[in-house]
Amino acid sequence: MKHQGWDWKEIKEERWDTPAEEVYYLLNRWKDQGKSRFLDLGCGRGRHSIFFAKHGFEVYATDISESGIEILKEKAKLQNLNINAEVM
Repeated sequence: MKHQGWDWKEIKEERWDTPAEEVYYLLNRWKDQGKSRFLDLGCGRGRHSIFFAKHGFEVYATDISESGIEILKEKAKLQNLNINAEVM
């Protein structure tokens, strides 16, 4: 039986669209280290994928939730961001 993950279309809390505090530190640290790619495992609806793509990272995102990946792809398209996102 395949697990579908969360139904992200039913979750309306804004906190799932806002990056966690820690990613600001990681962004600066990784940029200073010359990093340019970001792998987001269990990306959900993509709050961190969107954040890193906006800051110039090449982003790869995956999740078991089809609705999460759909939402991420829609957001990326609206913001003209190139994010490689797939359902596991």
